[in-house]
Amino acid sequence: MSPRRILYLAAHGGFAGQGIPLGGGAAVSEMLLAEWSRCGVDVEMVAPSVLGGTAPGGRELVEYNERQYAAFCDAFREASTAEALRHDPATTSILVNDISEGPDFARLRAAGFRVVTVYHVDVVAYIAAIYLRGVAGPAALARLWERLRALGAGRIAPRILRLIFEQQRASLAHSDAVVVPSAAMKEILLAGYADTPAERIHVVPWGAPPEAAADPAIDLRREYGVPGEARVLLCLSRISPEKGQDALLESLLDWEGSGRMPARPVWLFICGEAAFMHGRRHMERLRALASRLKRVRVVFPGYVAGARKRAFFEMADLYVFPSRHESYGLTLMEALQAGLPAVCAESAGSREIMAPEFGVTVPAGRPLWPAIAGLLEDDGRRVAMGRAAGEFARARPFAASAARLAELLLG
Repeated sequence: MSPRRILYLAAHGGFAGQGIPLGGGAAVSEMLLAEWSRCGVDVEMVAPSVLGGTAPGGRELVEYNERQYAAFCDAFREASTAEALRHDPATTSILVNDISEGPDFARLRAAGFRVVTVYHVDVVAYIAAIYLRGVAGPAALARLWERLRALGAGRIAPRILRLIFEQQRASLAHSDAVVVPSAAMKEILLAGYADTPAERIHVVPWGAPPEAAADPAIDLRREYGVPGEARVLLCLSRISPEKGQDALLESLLDWEGSGRMPARPVWLFICGEAAFMHGRRHMERLRALASRLKRVRVVFPGYVAGARKRAFFEMADLYVFPSRHESYGLTLMEALQAGLPAVCAESAGSREIMAPEFGVTVPAGRPLWPAIAGLLEDDGRRVAMGRAAGEFARARPFAASAARLAELLLG
């Protein structure tokens, strides 16, 4: 008998509409529930509310330190596993939305469930890129952990590191299918976990999210006093070091020092809210950098969603995606769908999405400002790129990716 329903284990799920910067995994979970509900797919979410009276609120979750977050991961693993084991594996498939926060993969596999795991972030690759700054790659880190594990030394590692490495290892070993949003992410996982069959990992880019309805009452230029002749840059993501907003501001400082600034005003809107372990410190750094800019006006509007997010896309002339580490890039797809050309720092996510027809990808470590200046100076090229961006995104609707994932779960 083929499974007929999906049990969706999502540690960042269940907070829809609360305006909390939980990231792409939470956004995808909300979109999957909405799309599958529309299509009649039988799905039930297991969210942090399964913890009962000890369940954190969404705001509390994004403010946890490493120790608190590790404790939450342990608690959710036990509770979500127990809840899953109450279901019949003959009729239920398990979709896992988070890795470190995920269930006991081995127990679910042993119970006979079909388990499909979605990777929104390869946390081992994140550690290599952000904490180690590329000194050691993710494959080397994964192999090092295996050696430590074989020697029994892994037990003395910090709790959060044990969670990250052990859960990632278990998810690849015990999932029937692993879904990643980019080909680069698949290559990185296979390099670090050579025993994983390549056919187990499926590349399913998320595509363009459904567009929010417009609200003509929102007039952002009037609200912020943006002059009609100003060029507007937009950057939209949670405020966190891997998102690279500091690299963008540093590059704009270099632009001001180059003597190539345009005569017309340039405004930059960095939309998003500080989140997770290093978010607040990163926001302080961004504000300090922004205060040094003399000719670029920087505004931090905070978290935006729905019609207000759409209004920011409509006001902007150019989208900037400076992430140092990105598995995909939902906001990049939203910007393209809105007809915005983009300037991106190179990452797994930008490589999966970007093409020269609708933007510029800047090699990692190189300054962003020359690409920004070039597009702001060339109205015709920028407008043509915007048209191509919209066509590209609209041809890749999220609904198609949701259908592919349901097929992997239900056959």
